[in-house]
Amino acid sequence: MTALPSHVQELADRVAGGHGVEVLELNLRGQGRGRVLSVVLDAEEPVEADVVELVSKDLSRALDAADPVAGSYTLEVSTPGLSRPLHTPRDFRRQRGHEVSILRAAPAKVGGSAEDPGADPDPETSSVQGTVVDADDQAVVLEVDGEQVKVPLSEVVRGKVVLPW
Repeated sequence: MTALPSHVQELADRVAGGHGVEVLELNLRGQGRGRVLSVVLDAEEPVEADVVELVSKDLSRALDAADPVAGSYTLEVSTPGLSRPLHTPRDFRRQRGHEVSILRAAPAKVGGSAEDPGADPDPETSSVQGTVVDADDQAVVLEVDGEQVKVPLSEVVRGKVVLPW
């Protein structure tokens, strides 16, 4: 990847912010005529396709006017997509109302130690699938079969959105 002038980030942030979204990632990859300026947008709520299109058009005009990147490149504006892993409270909050699957580590066993020959050194894992109700800095709350299940974020190994198809 090629280093970008800070002005490009500022320009992208300003244009994206004007449409109620933020720049999650910004990079320039490739060489020569094959260079791509990739901008990944995100927001608290899912980013609609028309917003991606508006940011792309406005950012393209702004980049053409300012010309902060020497040479030719293709502008690519997108979102992280549904396959993005969920780790942080913010990731889970963004999925409120959507079904997710969480692989979780079992909580540490009380009294288990390295000296205990019966202690299992590898944490067991289990999975839980449900609809995200809420998330804070400590846990994500899922609705599973009509009941609310609180999963401590410290136990989340991996989370992902369950696709409806």
